[in-house]
Amino acid sequence: MANPKSSTVASVGFWMFALFVTTLPCIGVIMVVYWAFSGDNETRKNYFRAVIAWAVILALVWVGIVALGLWPEIVKAVQARMQAGR
Repeated sequence: MANPKSSTVASVGFWMFALFVTTLPCIGVIMVVYWAFSGDNETRKNYFRAVIAWAVILALVWVGIVALGLWPEIVKAVQARMQAGR
């Protein structure tokens, strides 16, 4: 059986620091990417990879909602340009 203490463990202090840093606008995004792909702590890396995955999923959902909501306006603009070209 593997020793659970064999890998590095993130302390509560680190998690408090990490959560604070991720709230900072530009630095937070950079640090999430950095923590997701660097270091020996697999738990930390997996957590920040999950944060990135959720951000991508939410961005795609947002783009889909915007696209569906704006679709009638897009169609009107295309039709107006087609009419103007004739």
